[in-house]
Amino acid sequence: MTTKQSNFLILNAIYLICIVVTSVVSFTIFNDAVGSVAFWINLVASCAAITAIWIYVRYIMRNLEQVKRFVPGYTALGVVAVMYLLCVVFYSLFTSIAHLSLRLFTLAHIVTLALALILCGIILIYIRNMQRQEAGVQTKMVTLQLIEKALQQLHHTLGNPLSSEDEHRRDVKSLIELVRYSDPITPDSLTYNDHQILLDIELMNSELANQYASGEGINSERLAGQLSQLKHRLTERNRQLIASKS
Repeated sequence: MTTKQSNFLILNAIYLICIVVTSVVSFTIFNDAVGSVAFWINLVASCAAITAIWIYVRYIMRNLEQVKRFVPGYTALGVVAVMYLLCVVFYSLFTSIAHLSLRLFTLAHIVTLALALILCGIILIYIRNMQRQEAGVQTKMVTLQLIEKALQQLHHTLGNPLSSEDEHRRDVKSLIELVRYSDPITPDSLTYNDHQILLDIELMNSELANQYASGEGINSERLAGQLSQLKHRLTERNRQLIASKS
């Protein structure tokens, strides 16, 4: 048995013990109110709160790496679950006198549960948004890395023994440095531009590879124009990025 499976068994055992203890204590302390609606509302709410905490802890154990990236959100979920349990325990103190105002007692449980669910929903929306933002950031970083790799491939292609394009290789090298020190975190309005730059570089690589494969010399003038335009686009990209963050 693995350590992880052992931890889950321990957690399940603790959960069952808490449910049993809660039931025994409720039936013992409020023995006279066992037949009342308030008693069963309180018992069900207590078990539900304990179950919510159990599910929360299990999720954390299964998704520890993800939880580490969004600690504030998941911590807030745990706080809400614990606070709900404390409220339910507090309400249980009034189980024996709830028959004097059963509607108010029931309303207190309903309102507390509703507030807990609303807070959990808001926190989950926050976590989902943070996850989407993180995924977007990762995608943008990968795109810039792919642009750099495509330029490195272009630099390598220009090093073909049939070529003596040292000036173009120097231009590509300067583009690699420009990309390497560029900010990868772009606003969504510039994301398409980065993808288009990547596609254009890959197309240049393909054209050069085909020209070398056929034994033709490269069109130096056309390549110089493409590299100049690419440098302008990358420089403009960085300028727009700085302007958007200023």
